[in-house]
Amino acid sequence: MLLLLVSGALAATLEAWTYDDFPEDGSEVGGSGQWEYGYDNDPWGGYLYNEGQDDESVWVFPYTDSGDDGTTWSEGGTRDNYLVHEAVKVSQGTFTVETYVTDNDAWGVVFGHGESSRYLFLVCGLDGDNGDGTDCPYENMEVPGSALLKISGRQAEVVADGSSAGLYQELGTVAVSMNDGKLTVEYGDTTIETTVGEQFRLNGVGFFAYNQGLYEDNGQRDDNATWFRRPVLSWHDDDNDGVPDDTDNCETTSNADQADADGDGVGTACDNDEPSDTGNGDGDGDGNGGPNGDGSGLTAPGDCGCSSSPRSGAGFALAFAALGAVRRRRPA
Repeated sequence: MLLLLVSGALAATLEAWTYDDFPEDGSEVGGSGQWEYGYDNDPWGGYLYNEGQDDESVWVFPYTDSGDDGTTWSEGGTRDNYLVHEAVKVSQGTFTVETYVTDNDAWGVVFGHGESSRYLFLVCGLDGDNGDGTDCPYENMEVPGSALLKISGRQAEVVADGSSAGLYQELGTVAVSMNDGKLTVEYGDTTIETTVGEQFRLNGVGFFAYNQGLYEDNGQRDDNATWFRRPVLSWHDDDNDGVPDDTDNCETTSNADQADADGDGVGTACDNDEPSDTGNGDGDGDGNGGPNGDGSGLTAPGDCGCSSSPRSGAGFALAFAALGAVRRRRPA
């Protein structure tokens, strides 16, 4: 059974992937297999935590204040203290993750993670007891502030700048949406928009933290960190027919059966090249009642009434987009 989630924009989404199996006792999430660490292999853990929260939830967090090697990304420094999951390939869809920020350093959300590059929504705050310093892994950002970065190897570039308003709201949600080449990141009062290529995929999703670990270098716990929970990756379904836009042959016209009579990849429901069926025998829509003009709507045997060769009497095959059931544990 498909899980439909109706958004505020009326269009539906279909859940493609979510993860709810983080450890609850503070032990490591991993570093191989499903979840991949960044360059430094800094550990991340999962913990059942509900202090100041709406319910008991399992959150993932960075263990250590890591990343400060004295250089910035623009100088080739190693700043990728991330935890990322390959997830499921999604071209047009949304990635959401909830955050709980108890520190004012740098954190972010990773998506589009591939072998050679990744995208990062980065938030940088003020550091120091008086809030007069900066602690940001990208030196050309306004601090406090946010930006969308593209990371290639150990180099980073700002794709688009964000706002400094509403960045530290403690409990918040980051939403990254991709639709027809337009990429949008929303968090609090911040909205960042840019365009990406047709080959872009949202999958490769996860979390980033810089100088945000729950434990200091000396092993002392300081309880200041950024926590993440409930990562969800969904397909867009603009026409709400249960078929994701990624595979829908009529994105804006509901056609759950995905019928494509002429086999050209455009669904019958939205293909102007296919003859309309008005239900009155007027197969060509000329008001004459049918191809023969006698109201029958029928063509005599052996006379197809067209210049091309007759189609097989076996009729047309219908193509269906099959989706596997997706298990998702609903949050309390």
